[in-house]
Amino acid sequence: MKVFVLVENNANDIFKGEHGLSFFIEYNGKTYIIDSGKTGIFLENALKLGVDLSNVDAAFLSHGHYDHSDGFEELFKINKDINVYLQENSEGKEYYSSKKYIGISKSLLRDYCNRFIYVDGFKEVDSGVYICPHTTDGLSKRGDHAQLYFLCNGEKVPDDFSHEQTIVFEEGNNLFLFNSCSHGGVENIINEIKEMFPGKEIKAFFGGFHLMGNEGVNSCGFSHLEVEKLGNFLLKNTDANFYTGHCTGKIAGKWLKNILKEKFVELHSGMVIDL
Repeated sequence: MKVFVLVENNANDIFKGEHGLSFFIEYNGKTYIIDSGKTGIFLENALKLGVDLSNVDAAFLSHGHYDHSDGFEELFKINKDINVYLQENSEGKEYYSSKKYIGISKSLLRDYCNRFIYVDGFKEVDSGVYICPHTTDGLSKRGDHAQLYFLCNGEKVPDDFSHEQTIVFEEGNNLFLFNSCSHGGVENIINEIKEMFPGKEIKAFFGGFHLMGNEGVNSCGFSHLEVEKLGNFLLKNTDANFYTGHCTGKIAGKWLKNILKEKFVELHSGMVIDL
């Protein structure tokens, strides 16, 4: 199994970056995309990596926010067959960060509506490839804390992240998790997946932890103590490496690195991980 980071916040001299995330995965002779960033930058980086996106087997959208979805418009132009799997609870929803609309581009949903496949909860999409929804109650508290909302009967209510899903790849007894923003809480996701796959070992987790504050990646929405508690939980409850960035935030990332040590790996555009 091999993971390519097609786009992430962190760029370098070769690969462009943006506030978004996109992964390309080679697994069991097939290829998959998880998220697309917010523009076509991930396509440019894919070319530099020698990755062919014209024949990808399937794509997934981790949640209904523009910085993970809107690049799919450019992918649909070069790949006429690919479909994108997302949670049924995202259909018709409008998502906001405070007053700003941050949902999937309405024109994308209108012009390419036949390319989206809405999934009701848990689903095995391919052999060893699973879509896993949240099963934790009370996640709207996290939505309110992060000032993330969706429109319900004309009013904004705290997001309960029922549109968010974790993509799991299974290799024998090992699990590899992808949840691009972990709005519902990475600790909750770990517990959810353990319950869904009893006896399996989580070996890697890819994605942001959404610990940044409302001022962006250079701020933190949680206290040092709360982040420290999370880091100790991850260290105690998994043997996983955590490949993170995007919305984790620089401050929280530094605190987590102090706890997780080599198990904390910062993502960047163009990164290739051979698992």
